[in-house]
Amino acid sequence: EPMTSLNPLHTIEQQVGEVLKIHRGLSDRAARERVLDLLDKVGIDDPKGRLACYPHQLSGGQRQRVMIAMALANEPDLLIADEPTTALDVTIQAQILDLLAKLKAEFNMAMLLITHDLGIVRKMADRVCVMNNGEIVERGATRDIFASPQHPYTKHLLASEPKGSPPPANAKAKIILEAKDLRVWFPIKRGFLRHTVGYIKAVDGIDLAVKEG
Repeated sequence: EPMTSLNPLHTIEQQVGEVLKIHRGLSDRAARERVLDLLDKVGIDDPKGRLACYPHQLSGGQRQRVMIAMALANEPDLLIADEPTTALDVTIQAQILDLLAKLKAEFNMAMLLITHDLGIVRKMADRVCVMNNGEIVERGATRDIFASPQHPYTKHLLASEPKGSPPPANAKAKIILEAKDLRVWFPIKRGFLRHTVGYIKAVDGIDLAVKEG
């Protein structure tokens, strides 16, 4: 979880840069340039403006991207992604998964993906290991596991996957919650006195309605 893994007392530049300085021996200036490059590669908007941000000033998706940048700093042969989309909304989940697939090819590295989401397994994995109580009970090519599971636990997992489509909502149902022009902005603060110099707009001008049922 990025919110607990990232240090709340250090800026993004300090945390990603620390990896580069300790393990690759880069100077402050070289580390800064590499941090900017990594933030750009993982899709952080306005990388230069994010250098002085603290973790709480970023959205969940942005924090996850920072964690990925830190993991890539040493150009690993193997990236271990442990539940990389947990607590993210569906749209951000898809963006993070697409990013991981893109970086895997760009850095020519292997990826060990740990997840309980069968949809992610089906989309991302070439081979699968199914674990139960800390032990591998079945392994094989992804398409073979999904098409013809052998172990009872694997069969149980696949049988529990939701199937079909939910019935359409009643268009005439009573609205029980409604919001107009909804905005969620996170302030960007700079300087010794921490003046607000801008905002990260996570939600900007959205109308929504939740109907009964």
